[in-house]
Amino acid sequence: MKLAYTGIHFPKEIQKSMQDYVKKEGYHLDIIDRKSRDLWDSKEGLRGYDVVISAGETFGKETIAYLLPTLKVISRHGIGTDEIDKDFATENGIAVCNAAGTLSSCVAECALALILNTLHDYVSLDMDVREGRWGENGRFTSELKGKTVGLLGFGGIGSALAKFLRAFDCEILAFDPYFNKEVGQKLDVKQVTLEEMCVKSDIISIHAPLSKETRGMVDMAFLQKMKRSAILINTSRGDLIKEEDLINALATGIIAGAGLDVFAKEPINLDNPLLKLKNVTLLPHVASHTYDSQLEAGLMACRNAIAIIEGREPESLLNPAYRRMCTSANMK
Repeated sequence: MKLAYTGIHFPKEIQKSMQDYVKKEGYHLDIIDRKSRDLWDSKEGLRGYDVVISAGETFGKETIAYLLPTLKVISRHGIGTDEIDKDFATENGIAVCNAAGTLSSCVAECALALILNTLHDYVSLDMDVREGRWGENGRFTSELKGKTVGLLGFGGIGSALAKFLRAFDCEILAFDPYFNKEVGQKLDVKQVTLEEMCVKSDIISIHAPLSKETRGMVDMAFLQKMKRSAILINTSRGDLIKEEDLINALATGIIAGAGLDVFAKEPINLDNPLLKLKNVTLLPHVASHTYDSQLEAGLMACRNAIAIIEGREPESLLNPAYRRMCTSANMK
């Protein structure tokens, strides 16, 4: 079995730890020098591999078709898999896994940091100090304590953020079609409708996966339901928000501010109007960039891949139809 890893941009220590683990299990992991975020551009280097451990690159239908018939597993070093054509992978008997749960804490920490920085405007204040404007603006900011926070999505990251927010005496609301009532009760999180969350929340933090149903769900109609004093936080996927609508809402005072780690186009264009707005905190998609979490995610991606090729149940399988297909084939 041949295993390839496209995460050449990850720290060498993480790459080596993954290679050492795979070697201990009796396999070898090759590090592939990808040419871009689209694996079609690196397809020749991936030909002949049974497993590709992907680090978030686009893995479309054409790429998967090119790598047949050897490709058996796409194992994501990370959580989001909207860039992988899971339907086409399933049709061709390819398992798709991710490192579910490994990034929850670090992304929740980033969301909390964006909330605090956006509420207190710490980034602008830091610049004031560096440029000799000590307290010249005389502005007062807002604190998190006692605020109502709405979570758009209540999975691993949303529930991790809820744990942090309890220390600030926040009222926590959540909208999620798959709301876990047991976890909600444990963390004192109230399940609400989307409209109720928009209307009541002082802060809305997005933790939903990107899908056909969620793409662009935060649009002008959504933003106009929010309080004018509210802020919006996104550490999930940029395409969950209609960026033009958000820019308009921030520029015209429909909402008070935003904290963003993700964007519709990455890297963000230098002429993007968001860069000129003072009521938004911007990060370069780094919420999950901690050594601890990425090491854990990388090792889980390796474990998932090896479990599949050895006929065992992985820790996180994203296309259950693959399992049914294999079961049916084995019965024959």
